[in-house]
Amino acid sequence: MAEVPDQPLIACHECDALYRRERIPDHARANCTRCGNLLYRETPGAMGRCIAMYLSALMLWVMANAFPFLSLKVGGLIETDYLSSGGWSLWQWGMPELGALVFLTSIVFPGLTIIGMLYLLIPLRFGQVPPLRGRVLRAVTALEPWSLVGVFFLGTLISIVKLQDLATVIPGLGLYSFAALLFAYTAARASFEREMVWPDRPNLLNSERTPDGQLVGCHTCGMLHGDSAHRCVRCGAPVHHRIQDSVPRTWALLAAATLMLIPANLYPVMTVTKLGRGDPNTIISGVIHLMEGGLWGLAFIVLFASIVVPVAKLLTLGFLLVSVQNASNWRPRDRTLLFRVTEVVGAWSMVDVFLVALLAGLVSLGLLATIEPGLGATFFGAAVILTMLAARSFDPRLIWDRADFSGTVHE
Repeated sequence: MAEVPDQPLIACHECDALYRRERIPDHARANCTRCGNLLYRETPGAMGRCIAMYLSALMLWVMANAFPFLSLKVGGLIETDYLSSGGWSLWQWGMPELGALVFLTSIVFPGLTIIGMLYLLIPLRFGQVPPLRGRVLRAVTALEPWSLVGVFFLGTLISIVKLQDLATVIPGLGLYSFAALLFAYTAARASFEREMVWPDRPNLLNSERTPDGQLVGCHTCGMLHGDSAHRCVRCGAPVHHRIQDSVPRTWALLAAATLMLIPANLYPVMTVTKLGRGDPNTIISGVIHLMEGGLWGLAFIVLFASIVVPVAKLLTLGFLLVSVQNASNWRPRDRTLLFRVTEVVGAWSMVDVFLVALLAGLVSLGLLATIEPGLGATFFGAAVILTMLAARSFDPRLIWDRADFSGTVHE
Protein backbone atom coordinates (compact mmCIF):
# COMPACT_ATOMS: atom_id res chain seq x y z
CA MET A 1 0.00 0.00 0.00
CA ALA A 2 1.43 3.33 -1.02
CA GLU A 3 2.18 5.90 1.65
CA VAL A 4 0.25 9.14 1.66
CA PRO A 5 2.40 12.26 2.12
CA ASP A 6 1.77 14.61 5.03
CA GLN A 7 0.84 17.48 2.70
CA PRO A 8 -2.86 17.62 1.86
CA LEU A 9 -3.69 16.14 -1.51
CA ILE A 10 -6.14 17.32 -4.12
CA ALA A 11 -7.52 15.47 -7.14
CA CYS A 12 -8.45 17.10 -10.43
CA HIS A 13 -12.12 16.44 -11.13
CA GLU A 14 -11.65 16.24 -14.88
CA CYS A 15 -8.64 13.92 -15.23
CA ASP A 16 -8.04 12.40 -11.74
CA ALA A 17 -4.48 13.71 -11.48
CA LEU A 18 -3.25 14.03 -7.87
CA TYR A 19 -1.40 17.06 -6.51
CA ARG A 20 0.02 18.18 -3.20
CA ARG A 21 -1.85 21.27 -2.17
CA GLU A 22 0.85 23.85 -1.51
CA ARG A 23 0.75 27.47 -0.52
CA ILE A 24 0.49 29.82 -3.52
CA PRO A 25 0.75 33.63 -3.64
CA ASP A 26 -2.31 35.74 -2.87
CA HIS A 27 -4.76 36.09 -5.78
CA ALA A 28 -2.97 33.26 -7.63
CA ARG A 29 -4.61 30.21 -9.23
CA ALA A 30 -3.40 26.61 -9.32
CA ASN A 31 -4.35 24.74 -12.49
CA CYS A 32 -3.97 21.11 -13.41
CA THR A 33 -0.86 20.64 -15.57
CA ARG A 34 -2.52 17.74 -17.42
CA CYS A 35 -5.93 19.11 -18.44
CA GLY A 36 -5.78 22.78 -17.42
CA ASN A 37 -8.72 22.59 -15.00
CA LEU A 38 -8.75 25.01 -12.04
CA LEU A 39 -7.71 23.20 -8.85
CA TYR A 40 -7.86 25.96 -6.24
CA ARG A 41 -7.26 29.67 -5.68
CA GLU A 42 -5.75 31.78 -2.93
CA THR A 43 -8.03 34.76 -2.26
CA PRO A 44 -7.46 36.73 0.98
CA GLY A 45 -10.69 37.58 2.77
CA ALA A 46 -12.73 35.33 0.50
CA MET A 47 -15.06 34.16 3.28
CA GLY A 48 -16.17 37.65 4.31
CA ARG A 49 -16.50 38.80 0.69
CA CYS A 50 -18.53 35.72 -0.23
CA ILE A 51 -20.96 36.21 2.67
CA ALA A 52 -21.37 39.92 1.85
CA MET A 53 -22.13 39.16 -1.79
CA TYR A 54 -24.63 36.43 -0.95
CA LEU A 55 -26.38 38.69 1.59
CA SER A 56 -26.61 41.39 -1.07
CA ALA A 57 -27.89 38.83 -3.56
CA LEU A 58 -30.59 37.70 -1.12
CA MET A 59 -31.89 41.23 -0.59
CA LEU A 60 -31.82 41.93 -4.34
CA TRP A 61 -33.58 38.63 -5.04
CA VAL A 62 -36.43 39.66 -2.70
CA MET A 63 -36.66 43.10 -4.35
CA ALA A 64 -36.59 41.62 -7.87
CA ASN A 65 -39.60 39.45 -7.00
CA ALA A 66 -41.52 42.05 -5.01
CA PHE A 67 -41.46 45.02 -7.38
CA PRO A 68 -42.69 45.41 -10.99
CA PHE A 69 -40.24 44.01 -13.52
CA LEU A 70 -41.33 45.55 -16.84
CA SER A 71 -44.29 47.59 -18.02
CA LEU A 72 -45.61 47.99 -21.55
CA LYS A 73 -47.45 51.19 -22.47
CA VAL A 74 -49.59 51.50 -25.60
CA GLY A 75 -51.70 54.65 -25.73
CA GLY A 76 -53.69 54.63 -22.52
CA LEU A 77 -53.11 50.92 -21.81
CA ILE A 78 -50.36 49.77 -19.44
CA GLU A 79 -49.48 46.13 -18.90
CA THR A 80 -47.25 45.44 -15.88
CA ASP A 81 -45.07 42.36 -15.63
CA TYR A 82 -43.47 40.86 -12.50
CA LEU A 83 -40.53 38.47 -12.46
CA SER A 84 -42.85 35.53 -11.93
CA SER A 85 -45.29 36.60 -14.66
CA GLY A 86 -43.45 34.78 -17.45
CA GLY A 87 -43.74 31.35 -15.87
CA TRP A 88 -47.31 32.01 -14.76
CA SER A 89 -48.36 33.13 -18.26
CA LEU A 90 -47.02 29.90 -19.77
CA TRP A 91 -49.04 27.99 -17.20
CA GLN A 92 -52.17 29.91 -18.18
CA TRP A 93 -51.54 29.23 -21.87
CA GLY A 94 -51.68 25.49 -21.15
CA MET A 95 -47.93 24.86 -20.87
CA PRO A 96 -47.46 24.06 -17.16
CA GLU A 97 -44.25 22.07 -17.69
CA LEU A 98 -42.59 24.98 -19.51
CA GLY A 99 -43.92 27.48 -16.98
CA ALA A 100 -42.52 25.40 -14.12
CA LEU A 101 -39.14 25.22 -15.89
CA VAL A 102 -38.98 29.01 -16.26
CA PHE A 103 -40.17 29.60 -12.69
CA LEU A 104 -37.66 27.14 -11.18
CA THR A 105 -34.56 28.17 -13.15
CA SER A 106 -35.11 31.94 -12.90
CA ILE A 107 -36.51 32.31 -9.38
CA VAL A 108 -36.63 29.22 -7.16
CA PHE A 109 -33.23 27.62 -7.79
CA PRO A 110 -31.25 30.91 -7.50
CA GLY A 111 -33.11 31.74 -4.28
CA LEU A 112 -32.48 28.30 -2.77
CA THR A 113 -28.81 28.45 -3.76
CA ILE A 114 -28.35 31.84 -2.09
CA ILE A 115 -30.15 30.78 1.09
CA GLY A 116 -28.24 27.49 1.22
CA MET A 117 -24.86 29.20 0.91
CA LEU A 118 -25.71 31.69 3.65
CA TYR A 119 -26.88 28.81 5.86
CA LEU A 120 -23.45 27.21 5.45
CA LEU A 121 -21.14 30.21 5.56
CA ILE A 122 -22.54 32.50 8.27
CA PRO A 123 -22.24 29.96 11.15
CA LEU A 124 -18.79 28.88 9.91
CA ARG A 125 -17.69 32.53 9.89
CA PHE A 126 -18.33 32.57 13.67
CA GLY A 127 -16.75 29.19 14.32
CA GLN A 128 -19.97 27.14 14.41
CA VAL A 129 -20.73 24.07 12.32
CA PRO A 130 -24.21 24.20 10.72
CA PRO A 131 -26.25 20.99 11.01
CA LEU A 132 -26.48 18.83 7.88
CA ARG A 133 -23.81 20.85 6.10
CA GLY A 134 -22.94 17.92 3.85
CA ARG A 135 -26.52 17.57 2.62
CA VAL A 136 -26.94 21.30 2.16
CA LEU A 137 -23.68 21.54 0.20
CA ARG A 138 -24.80 18.65 -2.02
CA ALA A 139 -28.12 20.40 -2.67
CA VAL A 140 -26.44 23.71 -3.48
CA THR A 141 -23.92 22.01 -5.78
CA ALA A 142 -26.76 20.28 -7.63
CA LEU A 143 -28.85 23.46 -8.00
CA GLU A 144 -26.13 25.88 -9.11
CA PRO A 145 -25.92 24.73 -12.76
CA TRP A 146 -29.68 25.20 -13.05
CA SER A 147 -29.74 28.72 -11.57
CA LEU A 148 -29.86 30.59 -14.87
CA VAL A 149 -29.83 34.20 -13.69
CA GLY A 150 -27.52 35.42 -16.45
CA VAL A 151 -29.45 33.64 -19.20
CA PHE A 152 -32.75 35.08 -17.98
CA PHE A 153 -31.30 38.59 -17.92
CA LEU A 154 -30.09 38.20 -21.52
CA GLY A 155 -33.57 37.06 -22.50
CA THR A 156 -34.95 40.18 -20.80
CA LEU A 157 -32.66 42.48 -22.78
CA ILE A 158 -33.65 40.79 -26.05
CA SER A 159 -37.35 41.08 -25.21
CA ILE A 160 -36.97 44.81 -24.52
CA VAL A 161 -35.37 45.32 -27.93
CA LYS A 162 -38.07 43.27 -29.69
CA LEU A 163 -40.84 45.29 -28.03
CA GLN A 164 -39.53 48.70 -29.05
CA ASP A 165 -41.63 48.74 -32.25
CA LEU A 166 -44.78 47.58 -30.46
CA ALA A 167 -45.01 49.91 -27.48
CA THR A 168 -43.10 51.90 -24.90
CA VAL A 169 -41.18 49.65 -22.51
CA ILE A 170 -40.83 50.95 -18.94
CA PRO A 171 -38.21 49.19 -16.78
CA GLY A 172 -39.32 48.62 -13.21
CA LEU A 173 -37.46 48.48 -9.93
CA GLY A 174 -37.59 44.70 -10.15
CA LEU A 175 -35.53 44.77 -13.36
CA TYR A 176 -32.85 47.01 -11.84
CA SER A 177 -32.76 44.78 -8.76
CA PHE A 178 -32.41 41.69 -10.97
CA ALA A 179 -29.51 43.28 -12.86
CA ALA A 180 -27.74 44.03 -9.57
CA LEU A 181 -28.58 40.49 -8.40
CA LEU A 182 -26.77 39.09 -11.42
CA PHE A 183 -23.55 40.90 -10.49
CA ALA A 184 -23.77 40.07 -6.77
CA TYR A 185 -24.59 36.42 -7.44
CA THR A 186 -21.75 36.05 -9.95
CA ALA A 187 -19.26 37.72 -7.57
CA ALA A 188 -20.36 35.47 -4.71
CA ARG A 189 -19.90 32.31 -6.77
CA ALA A 190 -16.49 33.51 -7.94
CA SER A 191 -15.38 34.04 -4.31
CA PHE A 192 -16.55 30.67 -3.00
CA GLU A 193 -14.15 27.79 -2.32
CA ARG A 194 -15.21 24.37 -1.06
CA GLU A 195 -12.62 24.52 1.72
CA MET A 196 -14.68 27.28 3.37
CA VAL A 197 -17.25 24.63 4.33
CA TRP A 198 -14.68 22.21 5.81
CA PRO A 199 -12.11 24.29 7.71
CA ASP A 200 -12.12 21.83 10.63
CA ARG A 201 -11.28 18.69 8.64
CA PRO A 202 -8.37 17.74 6.38
CA ASN A 203 -8.83 17.09 2.69
CA LEU A 204 -7.66 13.49 3.05
CA LEU A 205 -9.18 11.41 5.84
CA ASN A 206 -8.44 7.91 4.59
CA SER A 207 -5.05 6.71 3.39
CA GLU A 208 -6.45 3.53 1.89
CA ARG A 209 -5.62 3.21 -1.82
CA THR A 210 -6.56 0.75 -4.50
CA PRO A 211 -4.03 -1.86 -5.66
CA ASP A 212 -2.75 0.53 -8.32
CA GLY A 213 -2.37 3.30 -5.74
CA GLN A 214 -5.21 5.45 -7.06
CA LEU A 215 -7.36 7.86 -5.06
CA VAL A 216 -10.70 9.28 -6.16
CA GLY A 217 -11.90 12.76 -5.24
CA CYS A 218 -15.44 13.62 -4.15
CA HIS A 219 -16.88 16.07 -6.68
CA THR A 220 -18.87 17.87 -3.97
CA CYS A 221 -16.42 18.50 -1.13
CA GLY A 222 -13.07 17.40 -2.63
CA MET A 223 -12.23 14.70 -0.08
CA LEU A 224 -10.11 11.82 -1.40
CA HIS A 225 -11.11 8.18 -1.06
CA GLY A 226 -9.89 4.79 -2.13
CA ASP A 227 -11.31 3.61 -5.44
CA SER A 228 -13.52 1.10 -3.62
CA ALA A 229 -15.50 3.81 -1.81
CA HIS A 230 -19.12 4.34 -2.86
CA ARG A 231 -20.13 7.36 -0.79
CA CYS A 232 -18.13 10.23 0.67
CA VAL A 233 -17.68 9.85 4.43
CA ARG A 234 -17.55 13.64 4.82
CA CYS A 235 -20.48 15.02 2.81
CA GLY A 236 -22.36 11.86 1.86
CA ALA A 237 -22.18 12.45 -1.91
CA PRO A 238 -21.76 9.45 -4.24
CA VAL A 239 -18.11 8.70 -5.04
CA HIS A 240 -17.21 6.81 -8.17
CA HIS A 241 -14.03 6.04 -10.06
CA ARG A 242 -16.10 6.65 -13.19
CA ILE A 243 -19.77 7.58 -13.56
CA GLN A 244 -21.64 4.31 -14.01
CA ASP A 245 -23.02 3.80 -17.53
CA SER A 246 -21.84 7.28 -18.50
CA VAL A 247 -21.48 6.52 -22.21
CA PRO A 248 -24.82 4.75 -22.90
CA ARG A 249 -26.72 7.23 -20.73
CA THR A 250 -25.19 10.18 -22.57
CA TRP A 251 -25.98 8.60 -25.94
CA ALA A 252 -29.60 8.09 -24.88
CA LEU A 253 -29.97 11.70 -23.75
CA LEU A 254 -28.37 12.99 -26.97
CA ALA A 255 -30.75 10.87 -29.07
CA ALA A 256 -33.75 12.22 -27.15
CA ALA A 257 -32.49 15.81 -27.50
CA THR A 258 -32.04 15.34 -31.26
CA LEU A 259 -35.62 14.11 -31.59
CA MET A 260 -36.88 17.12 -29.60
CA LEU A 261 -35.01 19.58 -31.82
CA ILE A 262 -36.92 18.47 -34.94
CA PRO A 263 -40.40 19.62 -33.83
CA ALA A 264 -38.80 22.53 -31.97
CA ASN A 265 -37.74 23.95 -35.33
CA LEU A 266 -40.87 22.95 -37.24
CA TYR A 267 -43.56 24.23 -34.87
CA PRO A 268 -43.97 27.95 -33.99
CA VAL A 269 -42.35 29.04 -30.75
CA MET A 270 -44.80 31.95 -30.49
CA THR A 271 -47.56 33.71 -32.41
CA VAL A 272 -47.62 37.50 -32.51
CA THR A 273 -51.13 38.90 -33.03
CA LYS A 274 -51.45 42.58 -33.96
CA LEU A 275 -54.90 44.14 -34.52
CA GLY A 276 -56.44 40.70 -34.91
CA ARG A 277 -53.88 39.32 -37.39
CA GLY A 278 -51.64 36.48 -36.24
CA ASP A 279 -48.07 35.86 -37.34
CA PRO A 280 -46.65 32.50 -36.15
CA ASN A 281 -42.87 32.52 -35.70
CA THR A 282 -40.57 29.52 -35.72
CA ILE A 283 -37.00 29.89 -34.48
CA ILE A 284 -35.68 30.42 -38.00
CA SER A 285 -38.41 32.84 -39.06
CA GLY A 286 -37.84 34.85 -35.89
CA VAL A 287 -34.18 35.25 -36.78
CA ILE A 288 -35.11 36.27 -40.34
CA HIS A 289 -37.56 38.89 -39.06
CA LEU A 290 -34.87 40.38 -36.85
CA MET A 291 -32.51 40.59 -39.80
CA GLU A 292 -35.19 42.19 -41.97
CA GLY A 293 -35.73 44.76 -39.23
CA GLY A 294 -32.05 45.66 -39.23
CA LEU A 295 -31.37 44.10 -35.81
CA TRP A 296 -28.38 42.10 -36.97
CA GLY A 297 -26.70 41.91 -33.58
CA LEU A 298 -29.83 40.63 -31.90
CA ALA A 299 -30.46 38.20 -34.76
CA PHE A 300 -26.94 36.83 -34.38
CA ILE A 301 -27.43 36.30 -30.61
CA VAL A 302 -30.70 34.41 -31.13
CA LEU A 303 -29.22 32.40 -34.02
CA PHE A 304 -26.17 31.45 -31.98
CA ALA A 305 -28.05 30.59 -28.77
CA SER A 306 -31.04 28.84 -30.31
CA ILE A 307 -29.55 27.03 -33.32
CA VAL A 308 -25.75 26.99 -33.35
CA VAL A 309 -25.23 26.10 -29.66
CA PRO A 310 -27.70 23.15 -29.48
CA VAL A 311 -26.45 21.61 -32.72
CA ALA A 312 -22.79 22.18 -31.83
CA LYS A 313 -23.38 20.64 -28.40
CA LEU A 314 -24.91 17.52 -29.93
CA LEU A 315 -22.04 17.15 -32.39
CA THR A 316 -19.37 17.83 -29.77
CA LEU A 317 -20.72 15.36 -27.23
CA GLY A 318 -21.18 12.81 -30.00
CA PHE A 319 -17.54 13.26 -31.04
CA LEU A 320 -16.35 12.89 -27.44
CA LEU A 321 -18.40 9.74 -26.96
CA VAL A 322 -17.04 8.17 -30.15
CA SER A 323 -13.47 9.05 -29.15
CA VAL A 324 -13.97 7.46 -25.72
CA GLN A 325 -15.56 4.32 -27.17
CA ASN A 326 -12.65 3.97 -29.59
CA ALA A 327 -10.17 4.41 -26.71
CA SER A 328 -8.59 7.32 -28.53
CA ASN A 329 -5.51 8.96 -27.04
CA TRP A 330 -5.72 11.91 -29.45
CA ARG A 331 -5.07 15.25 -27.68
CA PRO A 332 -6.87 14.53 -24.39
CA ARG A 333 -6.23 18.05 -23.06
CA ASP A 334 -7.95 19.64 -26.08
CA ARG A 335 -10.88 17.25 -25.84
CA THR A 336 -11.27 18.07 -22.14
CA LEU A 337 -11.27 21.79 -22.97
CA LEU A 338 -13.87 21.15 -25.66
CA PHE A 339 -16.09 19.42 -23.12
CA ARG A 340 -15.60 22.24 -20.61
CA VAL A 341 -16.68 24.88 -23.12
CA THR A 342 -19.65 22.78 -24.22
CA GLU A 343 -20.83 22.37 -20.64
CA VAL A 344 -20.62 26.12 -19.96
CA VAL A 345 -22.36 27.45 -23.09
CA GLY A 346 -25.13 24.83 -23.19
CA ALA A 347 -27.40 26.59 -20.70
CA TRP A 348 -27.45 29.78 -22.80
CA SER A 349 -29.80 28.10 -25.27
CA MET A 350 -32.51 28.64 -22.66
CA VAL A 351 -32.56 32.31 -23.67
CA ASP A 352 -35.21 31.58 -26.32
CA VAL A 353 -37.50 29.91 -23.76
CA PHE A 354 -37.12 32.85 -21.37
CA LEU A 355 -37.78 35.25 -24.24
CA VAL A 356 -41.07 33.53 -25.09
CA ALA A 357 -42.11 33.52 -21.43
CA LEU A 358 -41.37 37.23 -20.97
CA LEU A 359 -43.17 38.27 -24.13
CA ALA A 360 -46.19 36.07 -23.41
CA GLY A 361 -46.49 37.48 -19.91
CA LEU A 362 -46.04 41.10 -20.92
CA VAL A 363 -47.88 41.44 -24.25
CA SER A 364 -51.53 40.82 -23.44
CA LEU A 365 -53.26 43.94 -24.73
CA GLY A 366 -56.48 42.45 -26.02
CA LEU A 367 -57.29 43.42 -29.62
CA LEU A 368 -54.20 45.62 -29.92
CA ALA A 369 -51.55 42.96 -29.49
CA THR A 370 -51.08 39.52 -27.95
CA ILE A 371 -48.16 37.10 -27.97
CA GLU A 372 -49.09 33.44 -27.58
CA PRO A 373 -46.42 30.81 -26.83
CA GLY A 374 -46.26 27.97 -29.32
CA LEU A 375 -45.69 24.23 -29.10
CA GLY A 376 -42.18 24.66 -30.51
CA ALA A 377 -41.09 26.38 -27.30
CA THR A 378 -42.00 23.30 -25.26
CA PHE A 379 -40.01 20.99 -27.53
CA PHE A 380 -37.09 23.41 -27.55
CA GLY A 381 -37.07 23.68 -23.76
CA ALA A 382 -37.06 19.87 -23.54
CA ALA A 383 -34.14 19.70 -26.00
CA VAL A 384 -32.09 22.21 -23.97
CA ILE A 385 -32.69 20.36 -20.70
CA LEU A 386 -31.78 17.02 -22.30
CA THR A 387 -28.50 18.40 -23.69
CA MET A 388 -27.62 19.85 -20.28
CA LEU A 389 -28.34 16.49 -18.66
CA ALA A 390 -26.25 14.77 -21.33
CA ALA A 391 -23.27 17.02 -20.58
CA ARG A 392 -23.59 16.30 -16.87
CA SER A 393 -23.84 12.55 -17.43
CA PHE A 394 -20.65 12.46 -19.50
CA ASP A 395 -17.56 11.73 -17.40
CA PRO A 396 -14.57 13.70 -18.77
CA ARG A 397 -12.20 11.43 -16.84
CA LEU A 398 -12.93 8.77 -19.48
CA ILE A 399 -10.90 10.88 -21.91
CA TRP A 400 -7.80 10.27 -19.80
CA ASP A 401 -8.15 6.52 -19.28
CA ARG A 402 -5.44 5.78 -21.86
CA ALA A 403 -3.11 8.48 -20.56
CA ASP A 404 -0.02 7.53 -18.57
CA PHE A 405 -1.36 7.68 -15.02
CA SER A 406 -0.94 5.25 -12.16
CA GLY A 407 -1.88 7.22 -9.08
CA THR A 408 1.31 9.25 -8.95
CA VAL A 409 1.28 12.63 -7.27
CA HIS A 410 2.08 15.45 -9.70
CA GLU A 411 4.20 18.36 -8.65
